[in-house]
Amino acid sequence: MTEKNMFTQPPEKVALMYGAVMELINEGADVNAIKVSDITGRAGIGKGTAYEYFSSKEEIITNAVIYDAMKKREQIIAIVDGDGSFAEKVNRMFDFIADKFEDKRMFCMLVRIGTGSYEISELLKREYERMQVQADGLGLEQLCDRLMEQGIKEGVIREPNRCFRRMAFGAQVIAIAVCLVAEKKGKNVPVSVEQAKAFAYESLVKSLS
Repeated sequence: MTEKNMFTQPPEKVALMYGAVMELINEGADVNAIKVSDITGRAGIGKGTAYEYFSSKEEIITNAVIYDAMKKREQIIAIVDGDGSFAEKVNRMFDFIADKFEDKRMFCMLVRIGTGSYEISELLKREYERMQVQADGLGLEQLCDRLMEQGIKEGVIREPNRCFRRMAFGAQVIAIAVCLVAEKKGKNVPVSVEQAKAFAYESLVKSLS
């Protein structure tokens, strides 16, 4: 089985290991400290089975991280390339972020690894970079660009600099995340998540007009 199929059509035992890695990370495990036995124990398979498919724990973990990222990317592509106006698609993106917030540790780790702000071992870093190539990259910035281009065509936004467009969208994603964190912690937030999403869209359009 090719490495690409290990992302798109992983064998059952591989999928179980991917799920185990994601569960461990979402429970707060340090990705650098996870052991093969932790993964196989959670997956309910023998430790030796892992080495039938992978050569190291770094390979298991990075494959699992990219597998999860690719599944999320497929959902984002469906939003960006689907029917609807710019406003409808941006709001679907915000809904997607709110829905995936339950996977916040994994989601945040993906973002932080991608931006280089998550401290991972050199072995993990090299493996992650290698597997990104095998997975044809994640392309999230390009998906953001495609969404923003629709906004320009509709005349909703006019900012020509794509870097500024990415920054503006990222800022609103963070703003929504702040509200979600506060709500999750039971804090008395003066606005609802729906109000936060509406304000985020208005702020996005205003900053790029």
